[in-house]
Amino acid sequence: MTVLSAVTRPGLFVDQVLGGLVYGLILVLIALGLSIVLGLLGIVNFAHGALFMLGAYFSYQFMAVWGVSFWIALIAAPLVVGLVGVVIERGVLRYLYDEDPLNGLLATFGLSLMIGEATRAIWGGAPKSVAAPQILSKGMDLGITTVARIRLFTVLVAVIVIAAVYLLIERTDFGLSVRAGVLDREMAEFLGVNMNVRFISMFVLGATIAGLGGVLRGTAVGMDVAMDEQFIILAFVVVVVGGIGSLFGSVVAGLLIGGTAYLTPLYLSTLASITNIEAINVPGIGGLVPYLVMIVVLLVRPRGLFGQEGFLE
Repeated sequence: MTVLSAVTRPGLFVDQVLGGLVYGLILVLIALGLSIVLGLLGIVNFAHGALFMLGAYFSYQFMAVWGVSFWIALIAAPLVVGLVGVVIERGVLRYLYDEDPLNGLLATFGLSLMIGEATRAIWGGAPKSVAAPQILSKGMDLGITTVARIRLFTVLVAVIVIAAVYLLIERTDFGLSVRAGVLDREMAEFLGVNMNVRFISMFVLGATIAGLGGVLRGTAVGMDVAMDEQFIILAFVVVVVGGIGSLFGSVVAGLLIGGTAYLTPLYLSTLASITNIEAINVPGIGGLVPYLVMIVVLLVRPRGLFGQEGFLE
């Protein structure tokens, strides 16, 4: 069916592939922070979606209100979100380490509501948008279709961030100490590792990455206060499908969910047009696909695709 869709509607097929890739990478940027915080701190951070949303609205403040260029906002907005992450970690989460995970879930859910209402009070409830720089606002002709350059730029930035996080966690002494703390915090501290510094650093890193995802998403398609709830749920789906605590699993799951969410409606509409069975073309199926993928994966592998046995159990 993939080949059939590509042959019969090649332009639309390429559009959907790129759309799924961009969507999946945005989910990965959010899920990376979730996976880091859950793996290191053992806290289900429901406020992570609000940090993603803040990245978009801070970019609006920088660009639309203060007239700052996109390139400065691309760096400044995520850094400001990182500072918000410091406040959240120092003001709330540090008191919840080693507590019942339900306490962290309820606390961060409350923070999410507070940030959402503060966003609505400051910027209003109406959707906002910002203009991408001229070099990114044009389309790139691929022959069979035209692709917005902001999409390609999003892919480039996301790939660079994912590679940088991988190198930090897997190839540096800092990352080694973080992974050691995840497996056995007491032993790591006994060996002289300051886990509190690691906690703050990794939480800020996750918040900054989420803010960067918000800037990219807000510039590409606009922003509204509902993007918090929409993306945090999908990000949790990505973490669960990939396996809790697995950064690689989050990347694979994000790309899987993004691709299937965009390509499944195309497959079904192509099949419906060939067979003349209109019932096959289910309206809104793209929104259900992430949850269907999660159900199938959990039935086959309850710990997710790359979840570690015994982790957080």
